[in-house]
Amino acid sequence: MFANQHIVVLIDPAEDSALAVQKASRLAKLENARLTLFACGYNATLASNHPLDPDSAERAKKAYMHRLLEGLETIADIARSEGVEVTTEGQWDKHAGAALLHFLEQNPTDMVVKATHHQNVIQRTFFSQTDWELIRHCPLPILLTKANAWNDPIRVTAAVDPVQANDKPDSLDEHIVRWGKDFTSRMSGELQLLHVYDPTPLLIYLDQPTIDSADISEDIRDQHETALKALADQHQIAESNTVLETGSTLSVIPDHLHQANIDLVIMGAVPRSGLERWLLGHTAEKILDRITVDILIVK
Repeated sequence: MFANQHIVVLIDPAEDSALAVQKASRLAKLENARLTLFACGYNATLASNHPLDPDSAERAKKAYMHRLLEGLETIADIARSEGVEVTTEGQWDKHAGAALLHFLEQNPTDMVVKATHHQNVIQRTFFSQTDWELIRHCPLPILLTKANAWNDPIRVTAAVDPVQANDKPDSLDEHIVRWGKDFTSRMSGELQLLHVYDPTPLLIYLDQPTIDSADISEDIRDQHETALKALADQHQIAESNTVLETGSTLSVIPDHLHQANIDLVIMGAVPRSGLERWLLGHTAEKILDRITVDILIVK
């Protein structure tokens, strides 16, 4: 799971990253990995060299970055107190996502961790532009953390689609389940497989007097149940740890995670290109802002 033994935590000044660093530290200790705390700083006034002369502006910029690095060092003490090796990296850049992706190209890494903000009152998560940029473009697993501490043992759900109804690569579910098994085995946690399907569109299309929709509905469920059982059997996961639900994934998945007191959900995202990315998006993207628990996105 951590071949490079390196985890990067993206620190956003607008987020409270302490718990994200704690969770990253827990993973790092299990894998004997090191952490890099990465942050970008930028000030438009200093960048414009106005009203200061170039030399004065450069000194002000250096002072600005010095304060940024001091803040990273303070947060790094959270991990260092747990005996984790930590380095800090601060860059002058207004685009944190692009800067991090460039950093990852030069520094072999296993996972990116970032805090996100969840507002329980309206049951939505507010993702920044940087979050969405990483979700779409980062080739590594991304752990998006909320303000919830993990249970002990940690409870993990792998959201799978074994029937491939959403046009996913055949290997994606395998990748999701392998990450779930590795994650829970290292942390002595509990893993369940969750598959949600929505038969409504097909049943509406087939809603004709000559067709018995009840039989078709049962056939559809049997197909999904068989596929889920086959996936669980392949990975030696007990039937009691599989959940099959019907309905819209946009509501069923978030509701199940909340009701089952899950700590972390593992989801897959399919990289797309060009206009298709913006017009269609991913199933993961459409429900991310409804999920109240930590999310691990694997590609």
